[in-house]
Amino acid sequence: MSSRPGPWASGRFDVEGHRGAKGLVVENTLAGFAAAYGVGATGVELDVRLTADGRVVVWHDAELLPHKCRSTGPDLVGARVDDLTLAQLRTVDVGSLTLPDCPGQQADPGARISTLSEVLAHGVESAPGVWWTIELKVDPRDEREVSARRQLLEGVLTDVHDHAVERQCFVHSFDWAVLELSAALAPDVLRSALVESSVTWHPGSPLTGSVVPGESHHDVCDGAVAVGAQVISPDDAMVDAAFVDRAHAAGLAVLPWTVNEPPRIVELVEAGVDGIVTDYPDRALAVVASTSRSASPA
Repeated sequence: MSSRPGPWASGRFDVEGHRGAKGLVVENTLAGFAAAYGVGATGVELDVRLTADGRVVVWHDAELLPHKCRSTGPDLVGARVDDLTLAQLRTVDVGSLTLPDCPGQQADPGARISTLSEVLAHGVESAPGVWWTIELKVDPRDEREVSARRQLLEGVLTDVHDHAVERQCFVHSFDWAVLELSAALAPDVLRSALVESSVTWHPGSPLTGSVVPGESHHDVCDGAVAVGAQVISPDDAMVDAAFVDRAHAAGLAVLPWTVNEPPRIVELVEAGVDGIVTDYPDRALAVVASTSRSASPA
């Protein structure tokens, strides 16, 4: 059992499918989420953005990238998501193109960008016990995204309330100002501070909200606590047993990303992390089960 709130509170290790199950099926599609549920992922990570007409959609990139998107009507590839309405986005096929760096990834021809509400409705019906790690894509260096920060967060909070997953999700962001705002608007919804090595935690960082690295706080874990996080989610290269000990001492769960190689998964389990985000939840679940068995007394 863990005193840290989240899916690990019951003592289970949390294996979260990245953007659904990116290594198995094209990312952030209903088929990709179904693949994660089908292999037994205990959680899914997904990305959300606002459309031009204020709808919360599940998509990672600020623009419609040519190696992920095909126009089926007007040519919208290259456009910013926040310049397009939901109706315009629905004309784009995001399921037919697979990624060369994900060998074995299956296409979902004709798939369209989904709203967060649609993804939650599908997931609650398909896998009601799954936890949701909802990454709000806000770049604090982009004035348009900053100006829409509150609207995006309010849309996310409305959707998680409407689908009754407030106690089964994390508000998750590299923009720690999102977490501070969420703490004020919805204090009972858990929050997760994303961290990228050499990007997030440095003097003058625009990503850390009201926290000033090296001045108001000297340790990234203490900074995450200060913005109201219950989870710290670093890129896996940052994580060793000492990092986990510091985070746990601060009351934070540790959820590294994006961890795909079995030897590294074993290292992180042995270091004491609470879960991982992975493109291959099937692979990770098998490794975690094997590691847990080998660690059990005979």
